[in-house]
Amino acid sequence: MDATDCVVVGGGPGGAVLAYLLARAGRRVTLLEARSDFARRFRGDSLAPPVMDWLDALGLADDVLARPHATADAFTWHTPTTAYRIADYSTASTRFPHYVLLPQPEFLGLLTERAAAYPGFRLEMSARVNELVEEDGRVRGVRYRAADGQTRELRAPLVVGADGRFSQVRRMGGFDTEELGAGLDILWFEVPRRDGDPPLSGLDYFAVPGAAIVALGQGATWQLGYIIPTGTVAQAREAGVEPVVALARDRMPWLGDRLDALTAFTDLTLLNVRITRLPSWYRPGLLLLGDAAHVISPVGGNGINIAIADAADAGNTLAPLLAGPRPASRGSSAPESPDPASLDSACREFAVRRRAVSDAEQLSQVRAERGSLDRMERGDPRPVWPLRLAASVPAISRTLGKRTASAIAIPPPTADVLGAPAAR
Repeated sequence: MDATDCVVVGGGPGGAVLAYLLARAGRRVTLLEARSDFARRFRGDSLAPPVMDWLDALGLADDVLARPHATADAFTWHTPTTAYRIADYSTASTRFPHYVLLPQPEFLGLLTERAAAYPGFRLEMSARVNELVEEDGRVRGVRYRAADGQTRELRAPLVVGADGRFSQVRRMGGFDTEELGAGLDILWFEVPRRDGDPPLSGLDYFAVPGAAIVALGQGATWQLGYIIPTGTVAQAREAGVEPVVALARDRMPWLGDRLDALTAFTDLTLLNVRITRLPSWYRPGLLLLGDAAHVISPVGGNGINIAIADAADAGNTLAPLLAGPRPASRGSSAPESPDPASLDSACREFAVRRRAVSDAEQLSQVRAERGSLDRMERGDPRPVWPLRLAASVPAISRTLGKRTASAIAIPPPTADVLGAPAAR
């Protein structure tokens, strides 16, 4: 049996950020990731301007920008006749007036590399948590199957489940879920990006009567997402890949021979869009954040940003409460624990703050998806009239871009986080 100050389950953006912050604050933290690497295909890669400002405060923004990336200065909705620049991010940040599109493996690799510089950080890959350790009504740690096949037990005052939309920690913790209903699914694929490609805004939605495709620009590729109504993947599979290729060729003819490699439906990756709400994110000794606590739709590209903001708030909240490395008391092999009542109270308050953010985002996404589906079914490729109005008035477009980006409500790092101990 081993012990630490905090176990974070899940090496996605939320888990990696929280582990980095706690390690930087001098706490002992173990990050358990079920996969053997950080490869993530067609996952959230867009870092919002406020997140870049937050990373800058931590001294990480330049490291992010040193990695292969692209930028998106607006969200643009294209019809066959008009391009609507709906959300303009030029005033969302002084230094970062755009979203930064960074492949998720690059971002996770950067965070864990920086976290490894602090003595309290430990990362275990291929570590599959299969049981929560519970005593006296509290979660006291986890049991997991390590990379060598051995089952290990790791104890901590707090376990944080950050293991994504299909969270096993959420399941093992017995948390209730509520599906808000998503109207759209996405069939993803990617093609190489070339120097001569047109300078799109970077977050582009191409609609024609009855169909739509999303284009996300990245450093080396275009990620393309073909929109289908939820529950119609069987019909899409029967139709094959031809409608997807045809729409991409029609709206982005400059892709040319890059679409030739898309020959079978199996070349597409289905993302089942879900919008899931949890009545509670916490029980004694166990906290959820990111998609484990609230599954966010890809609509708006803010799922990764809300997960990072969750972790930023959790880092601020937990760093002063969790015990740093200290000798075990006489007759005990574990370090002293923080006061359970204080930890419980802080976690409940954290959940209340962050649920207000995720609830608002999810309700907005439900409205947006239902509206988009309704317009697809009616054969109208245009955005709804308020968005057309926003696109027609640059000041409104800039205001909408600023509000959309700031809706993630990321708090600045506290002195406990910024006052880091010396790295190794």
